Amino acid sequence: GREFFEGLIRFMTSGPIVAMAIEGESAISIARTMIGATSPTEAKPGTIRGDFSLDTRENVVHASDSPRSAERELEVIFSPEEIC
Repeated sequence: GREFFEGLIRFMTSGPIVAMAIEGESAISIARTMIGATSPTEAKPGTIRGDFSLDTRENVVHASDSPRSAERELEVIFSPEEIC
């Protein structure tokens, strides 16, 4: 709900970030496999979230879950000049 979202925004804006746009065949599914399950308790060891997440909100990394989400999120994070 709203409380979770507000906390997420606070966390995501609390310090420096690295934003990346990746592309390629199966890029979303490959990235999400490397990242691991959203919940740290479900993320397998060896995945980014499995090794580094604190909790569901502070789960270290965000990745789009679909091409549609990726389009929307890229527009929010990057300017048109930054996306080739």
